[in-house]
Amino acid sequence: MKVLSLLGYLFIRSMHAMLRVRHVRAENLDNTPRYILAFWHEGILLSLLSRWRKPTTAIISRSKDGEIVAGVLRLFGAETARGSSNKGGEVALREVLRDVRAGKNIAVTPDGPKGPRRVVKEGIVYIAQVSGLPVVPFYFTARKKKRLRSWDGQILPRPFSKALYLYGPPIQVPRDGDVEEWRLKIENAMNDMAEEAERDFDALWTAGIR
Repeated sequence: MKVLSLLGYLFIRSMHAMLRVRHVRAENLDNTPRYILAFWHEGILLSLLSRWRKPTTAIISRSKDGEIVAGVLRLFGAETARGSSNKGGEVALREVLRDVRAGKNIAVTPDGPKGPRRVVKEGIVYIAQVSGLPVVPFYFTARKKKRLRSWDGQILPRPFSKALYLYGPPIQVPRDGDVEEWRLKIENAMNDMAEEAERDFDALWTAGIR
């Protein structure tokens, strides 16, 4: 597992190094002291090179593949809580809230680990309500890319392509807010941002910062 994690780490680093990357509206994350970082599962590989800050705990599946991903995250300096909406969710939530109390940020793919694609699950709403942390969404894409034939349409940017990270404004979920209402608000915000990034890629990339 450690060898596979190391290979994954080196692969992601190498892939990122061959891209011309810009960060767009990064102030939405930079100016938020603590946060829940939310991104679609399709961008999980390059999410590790977004502008997240330590200390951050990422919620990872309890599957065997999740163990490899957890190893990669540790190499990047992130911590992990193991669980999902399908398996170990309550355990992960307890770990997440413990880490929130310890002053850590949280990172989550709200449509993971198995989809449906770009559909937010309720877990992120519960975490936001209990922790009081705002949800800051971002989306990664590349001008030239391949999408895998996986449930999430995983993005693999082509070497030397332009790539961007687009960050959305923080979403503060009220503690007594309706879970379904806020689940949809987060989902719509993330999908609107994804559509904007794909539609207006060139203009956004030009306006971004390194």
